[in-house]
Amino acid sequence: MKLNKFLKYGALLSTALIATSCGEDYLDRQPEGDLSEEAVRDVMAKDPEQITAFVNGAYMNLYNGGQYATSHDVYGMYCWRLATDLMVDDVAFTRNIQWFSFDYQLDNRLYNYRRVVATWRELYQVIDNANNIITLMNPTDGSAVTDKFNRQVLGEAYGMRALCYYWLINLWQQPYAEGRDQLGVPIKTEDEYLMGRNTVGAVYDVMISDCETALGYLNGLGMPSNKTNLGENAVAGIYANILMMTGDYAKAKEMAVKATQGGALNGAQLMDGMNSLSMDEALWGYAVNSETTCYYACFGSHMDTYMIGYGGQVGYRKEGAQWLVDKIADTDIRKGWFGYSDDYNLLGVDYSYEQNLGFLPYLQNKFRDVYLTTEGATGPFESDYIYMRTAEFYFVAAEAAYLQGNQSEAAQYLNQIMVTRDPAYSFTGTGEELYNEICIQKRIETWGEGVRYNDARRRGEQIQRNLSANHANAQLAPMNAVDYSSRDYRMIYQIPSVELENNSEITNSEQNP
Repeated sequence: MKLNKFLKYGALLSTALIATSCGEDYLDRQPEGDLSEEAVRDVMAKDPEQITAFVNGAYMNLYNGGQYATSHDVYGMYCWRLATDLMVDDVAFTRNIQWFSFDYQLDNRLYNYRRVVATWRELYQVIDNANNIITLMNPTDGSAVTDKFNRQVLGEAYGMRALCYYWLINLWQQPYAEGRDQLGVPIKTEDEYLMGRNTVGAVYDVMISDCETALGYLNGLGMPSNKTNLGENAVAGIYANILMMTGDYAKAKEMAVKATQGGALNGAQLMDGMNSLSMDEALWGYAVNSETTCYYACFGSHMDTYMIGYGGQVGYRKEGAQWLVDKIADTDIRKGWFGYSDDYNLLGVDYSYEQNLGFLPYLQNKFRDVYLTTEGATGPFESDYIYMRTAEFYFVAAEAAYLQGNQSEAAQYLNQIMVTRDPAYSFTGTGEELYNEICIQKRIETWGEGVRYNDARRRGEQIQRNLSANHANAQLAPMNAVDYSSRDYRMIYQIPSVELENNSEITNSEQNP
């Protein structure tokens, strides 16, 4: 088996390569020489932990987009999660200019657009990383992997690959429920490269197999102490979301419950800024520091209302949609995630624009930079990225139980998490009322975390921005982006030009509309 890409001496022999600023395109440097697979395996045989450089490189690519991070709105996984949040209805953006405004208008999906090309290449770059790791770590004689370090690394690689295919198939095709036989995306594994548009079902088969394999390796290894590496609970969370798409609700509930066991619910930490992996509910993320910060090209820059970034002093604020924020009970700690606060405005940012429109109650406080929230923080935009929290999966378990027909169990999971958000909470409704409550409370809980897009499309919901006054409806109306189906063709991307030009097995006739 040939490696997917030639390996660079630095990437193999030193982890120093990945401890570099994202302003430097470290993956785009010309290597001084190439290593054959045989040479790599020889080094690995002497010191298997050299693979750590590859694993860290894969996580870095997920974090900042690697060599394809070309602008301040292309910076890895949190970037496409923000873009998709802005394509639906819970994040309001009162301006029709600046970064992400075209995503908000459903007008950033064509084959030659930066968003489309970069996201595709970033995801396949991580898949290549994962395939290389799997190739290097799997024994050539087919023997079982028993060493804990090797099991951990292989589990991470399969888990990352499943996550990347989850985003690829859902960004480039309608959801599984609309037809598993629709044209999907190319499949690259350590064993094969199926260059055509494999069906949605075929891609899901790979994801499910990868999750099962990952969990097989990670079983019993526990939660990684640093939370920057995928553990079995985080992979279970990835798997739960995949299974919800396929309608396997029994297995989805099982995996969601497993994910909840990776951390403890702690409502007292919800107002700390969502900026540290030390948060009890954090399952998996990326630890950012002064060497790895992407500064203005980062999630916090675009989201933090009170910082120096685009979402703060520059003036392009992301707000909670009025309709959703108004649903939050006054006794719910998450009410504090929205609404202007003098205590947070340490830089004296001017909010007269929002004040004049009456939108101050919807300014977001959920994501606040560690620089303004933590004593001793060294610099701006060094907040950790929290990719997954245990909280999400209480709602996944509740919805899965409901869709299985077990309403009492669904209410149990719902009340179990909600009482940590609102001590006065106790929901006793049934039927459609219960299901709607699960969905709404999950939307509040995961606001801004890149969850709503896939949930809305899975359920086939209508996107109704006209329910909230603080959506830029005057600018959205000419784009027909006010009231539309979550399965509107504009909700999926076209196959990027770079793929059409270099892949003879995908023709123009197979392009998405």
